[in-house]
Amino acid sequence: MSPGSQLTRASILRHALAVVNEDIPFPQAALIGCSVVTGAGAAINTAHVRPGDTVAVVGVGGIGLNAVSGARLCGAKRVIAIDLDDSKLEAARRFGATDVVNSGSGDAVEAVLGITGTGVDHAFEAIGLPVTQQLAQDVLGPGGTAYLIGIAPPGTTAQFGASLDSLFAQRRLQAVAMGSSNIQRDIPLYADLYVQGRMDLDHMVSQEISLDEINTGYERLLNGEVIRSVITSF
Repeated sequence: MSPGSQLTRASILRHALAVVNEDIPFPQAALIGCSVVTGAGAAINTAHVRPGDTVAVVGVGGIGLNAVSGARLCGAKRVIAIDLDDSKLEAARRFGATDVVNSGSGDAVEAVLGITGTGVDHAFEAIGLPVTQQLAQDVLGPGGTAYLIGIAPPGTTAQFGASLDSLFAQRRLQAVAMGSSNIQRDIPLYADLYVQGRMDLDHMVSQEISLDEINTGYERLLNGEVIRSVITSF
């Protein structure tokens, strides 16, 4: 291996590692590198949610709950969680949602308009389905932006309205990758926020499992029974 290739590999490894606060437990720390940086980062880094803004989060699984948490940290006035599952909506309240909307129990758009009057400034879609991507756009107020966080199946096409009303409203659609995160900055930040009691990661760890239980863990995740399972024994 040439010296140049060694330097390149060392540089890649250096930028892939982050040192975190030693006081954070392993299960909570394990979550930061994926769902936390993706969800919270979308609110903090991509959207730059500001104090007084209004936010909707469509889909409050692990990533959506972190988007709720990130919006709360930014000082959003309203954080509206939207989902089909009442247990997930109840969890969203623990993470900072001020309002919850079950989209299977009525018109979610009308519900959001009833809460905000004009729609939200920021809508985060954390599922990756055309119907929820459209819902994120439909709940926007004038000048609002819908952020697509959820990974859609291959071949999925997101649509954006181009009617005269939509054009005058100047709404925007933006894709988000990993919460626009700077890993070496953000991962230590979230660990510190947890240790300070400002970011809830405890309720995100639904269960600790062994490596032998990984298939059961995935099944429970797909069935909506857990937020996250963390492998802590090997």
